[in-house]
Amino acid sequence: MDISESIETYLNEKRILGVLSKSTVRSRRYELNRFAKFCYKNGIKLTFQIKKNTIIEFLESLKVLKITQTTIMHIITTYMKYLLENDAVIKNYAAELSKPKTPYPEADYLNLTEVENLFQTELDTATPKTVDRNLLLMNLLFTLCLRAGEAIGLKINDVRIDLKQIWIKRKGGKIAKLPLNNELINHFKNWYEVRRAYQGSESEFVFLSSRGKPLTNRQAGYIVSNALNRAKIEKRKHGCHILRHSGATFRLKRGEDIKIIQYLLGHKTLSTTEKYLHFNEDELKKMVEDSNVFLP
Repeated sequence: MDISESIETYLNEKRILGVLSKSTVRSRRYELNRFAKFCYKNGIKLTFQIKKNTIIEFLESLKVLKITQTTIMHIITTYMKYLLENDAVIKNYAAELSKPKTPYPEADYLNLTEVENLFQTELDTATPKTVDRNLLLMNLLFTLCLRAGEAIGLKINDVRIDLKQIWIKRKGGKIAKLPLNNELINHFKNWYEVRRAYQGSESEFVFLSSRGKPLTNRQAGYIVSNALNRAKIEKRKHGCHILRHSGATFRLKRGEDIKIIQYLLGHKTLSTTEKYLHFNEDELKKMVEDSNVFLP
């Protein structure tokens, strides 16, 4: 089987089955096409010609960080697994390679004071046309720990205010029914009132841009980044994920059940959720000092 042809067959099948989202398909297509280009350059045109050295030499040719190399290795490994399952190769050579040891980068998160400052600043400074939309989006990211794509992908029919629920389409196509509290319901109602005057208000999507188009990931990221800048909150990354991460971290610090938080985040494994566990030096000192009460 031709390598480029196999890549398209693989990606189309996974997209149709709901295993990969459209955005994931785009990023994987880019990396796999880069791998295919390297193969063709070296006289390798068919899948069965791909050997372990092919993959190693490709990885060596890349000038990327170790963590990026790990991601690329994962992409090639899952692609090779598909080829093996379809008898297009005799072995998944990528799975045999040792992954680079890279520490998981500690993500920034907002403490409760910063979160309150962020929302208050947005309330005070955003335009009347966008403030209710932005507050709803930011609350969904923080309170329900939604991914940006899950939030902007919400459709009007996914919001069941009468049931106090929203239905979220998770990775793999599964539907998660998440509860809404009264504050979130009020945010939805406030936004819906303003939304009626928007061009494109007949759209099935909840979130609209100022021009009446469905909000994009990039626009959602800009909303959060702009809000952080106006609130004068300095973090390494300014995007939607910082609110999702902050919401999960806040819940973990408050002692809420990690299994419930795992469901809220849509994680398959607890090990992924545990990456949201953070503490600072003052919290560590307090824990040690408080332990004295248990000693004679």
